[in-house]
Amino acid sequence: MNKSNFSIYVNGKEFIVEKNITLIKLIKDLNLEKKSFAIAVNSEVVKKENYKRFIILPDSKIEIISAVGGG
Repeated sequence: MNKSNFSIYVNGKEFIVEKNITLIKLIKDLNLEKKSFAIAVNSEVVKKENYKRFIILPDSKIEIISAVGGG
């Protein structure tokens, strides 16, 4: 890991990401663009309209909760 990368945790799994990564970039990197979900960073829900400008900090704990349909 170099100085421009750091660790974050997504649903409990460690990921090494680049400095200044946004939530929208993480979503694209995880191939989740076309899925329905909610995101919480360090136990705080982030509104979808803020994904583009939300910068992820080192050691952040991110929970991605997928919507599940059924009946």
